Formats: sequence, C-alpha cells, structure tokens
Amino acid sequence: MTLPRREILTAGALVPLLTACGSSEPGTSPAPSATGGTPGSATTPSPTAGATASRTPTSPALLAGRCLMVGMTPEADVDEIAELVRRHHLAGAFMLGSWTSTSAIKEAASSLHRAARAAGATRALVAADQEGGLVHNLRSEAFTEVPSAERLGRGDPATCRRLSATTGSQMARAGLNMVLAPVADVVDPDLGADNAPIGALHRGYGTDPQLVSRFVTAAVQGFTGSGVATSIKHFPGLGAVGTNTDLGSATDRTTAASSPGLASFRAGISAGSQTVMVSSAVYSRIDPASPAVFSSKVVTDLLRGRMGFSGVVVSDDLGAAKAVAETPARRRATRFLQAGGDLVLCADPSLVATMASGLVDAASDSSFATTLAASAGRVDKLVARVGG
Repeated sequence: MTLPRREILTAGALVPLLTACGSSEPGTSPAPSATGGTPGSATTPSPTAGATASRTPTSPALLAGRCLMVGMTPEADVDEIAELVRRHHLAGAFMLGSWTSTSAIKEAASSLHRAARAAGATRALVAADQEGGLVHNLRSEAFTEVPSAERLGRGDPATCRRLSATTGSQMARAGLNMVLAPVADVVDPDLGADNAPIGALHRGYGTDPQLVSRFVTAAVQGFTGSGVATSIKHFPGLGAVGTNTDLGSATDRTTAASSPGLASFRAGISAGSQTVMVSSAVYSRIDPASPAVFSSKVVTDLLRGRMGFSGVVVSDDLGAAKAVAETPARRRATRFLQAGGDLVLCADPSLVATMASGLVDAASDSSFATTLAASAGRVDKLVARVGG
C-alpha cells in the first residue's frame, strides 16, 4: 500500500520526504487579506468570523471538519477523498507525491470543490508543496520547473517573486488555491547538509536571516498576487535540527523566542502570508516539554502573541509523520487547536474520521468548543477569500 507521504527522487533513489509540509508542514503563510487580520495585528477573530455566506458553522462535527485537510496522492481514489471532504465537511485536501498529469490535477481539484459545495461551503482549499527544486508535487507540462530555494537565494529576489507569481497563476488555473510554501527556515551554517529536512534538500534560501527574509517576502508577494494563499514554514524554524520530522523526532537546542532566525517569519507575515505552518520539532529553549505543534508557548505565546499573527495557523503533517507518532491519533488535532492552531494537515486519510471524532468529543468542554469555533471561523474566512 502506498503510504500517504510525499516522495522525491534524489540521487537516483526514492527518498521519503516531508509530509504535508514541509518538512510537512501544514505548514505557512499569509497574505494580509487572506488571514482575516492585518499582518502584525494580534486581534483574534470572533468564533464565527469568516463563516462563508452559504452557511454559518454551528454543530461540533461541522466545525471539526473545517479544521482538517486530508492528503491525496495521485494513486488515491479521487472519489473516496472527495467523499471524505463531503461527509466530514473538511476544509479541503493537499496533494502529495508526484502529479504528472495536468488533467488528473484539474479533475482532482474540481472534485474537491464540488464535494465542498455539496457540504455547504463555497469551495475547498486545494493545496500542494510547490517550492521548487526537489520539492514540488505538480510536475506536469502545465507547471514551470522552478530552481531550488538554495539556488534562488544566490540571485535576485525579483526573480523569486516573478517565478512565484508564475507558479501561483499556474496553480490557480488548475484549480488550486493554496501553496505550502515558501520555506522560511534559516539553515544553520554549521549544519549545512547535515540539516536533513532543509539543508540536505536545498530547500532554504540561505543561512543569513536578512537574506532569507528578502526571498520569503518576494515569494509571498508573488504567490498572493496570483490569488494563491501561502503558508510560511516551518515555524519557529527547522534549520537547526538534524532529523527530518517525517522520519523521527527532532530537537532544536538553539532557537529561542528572540532568535534572529525568526526574522524571516516576521517578514513573511508582514508581506501578507495568510497562514503559518508550525513544525513538529521540539524547541528546548522555548518549550522542552512538547513538540511545537502541541505547544501553546510556541503557537499562542510566541506566534500569536509576541509576533502578532492573527491568521490561520497550520500544522505540519499530523497523520503519517513519525515525530508525532507517540501521541494517539485521536488527540493530535485536539492538542494542536488547544495550543492555538487552526488547520490540521493529515497525510493519512484513514485517520481523518478519528481526528474529527476527537475534536467533537473535546468540544463537550465549553472552553474548547469556543476554541474550535474560533479556529473554524478563521479557516472559513480564508476559504472565502481564495479562488477555486
């Protein structure tokens, strides 16, 4: 059985890569208008803010679905994934693996949008990792082959902006409205290629936070100018870890709440990224007790509080990623929302019902019910502002 994890061709061998992320994500980022808040503003939308015109979410089951996106490989049964979206009122789906047929890409996107409308939404969120270099899911003749971020980082940000705009337009024409990019991680120069999730795969723009900031800004502007929502990732950074979180647990022992490497995330937020993807690594100088996706110190205190992000916070993959395997699937989505997140990426379709059920059960607590409604509202505001 094909695992719901994206794979890339490296050195002639298939290497499992980042689930939804970036690294997954999940992960993330913003365009001022798409988040439901002004970049830099810490204002939190009300629980029902952003509900689509077609319906206002009320039931816990519907609210839970709005906070979930499912992974879809080219080998998956499109009708089955679309049925998951319809039955569970999912926000949408993200494409995994290597999609080489333009018609298949368009047909999958159309099916997802139809399923979302059948469930009462205006459209689905349809996303893909389209970073460039080794990491791009859409590989048909309809999509320009873009150099890696590492290579782009040696040139002019204007080129990055232009290529991002081109890619965004191509995605929009195919029915997608969200890109799980750009990568805002600043690779530790002492690690280089030993940084498995980013450096080894040439996914980072560089090792200098200010340089990375300029390219993240350019990429966000290019994509959002084409009507595609971005997700700057993987907050608060995967540039200083050794392990790919898709394949195992990772700990960052250097990044703190005041680290210079956070500048690129601030830049992406200021440029208007609608979403930010949170990593599943542990950051011992911020919260040694929990992976970032389950940490209120990372999501609520740092990202929403200190950095003032009021848009949609996306998880890196919580379905197939080994970094979160010890947490029961039923608890993963709930823990992410409790930490301050909004939209869960689940690369394993078989776990969607379990995660949705966990959210519904947790909503029996009135405090979490309010949290769930607020997250669904932010997601619906994003959905209402993208194309598809």
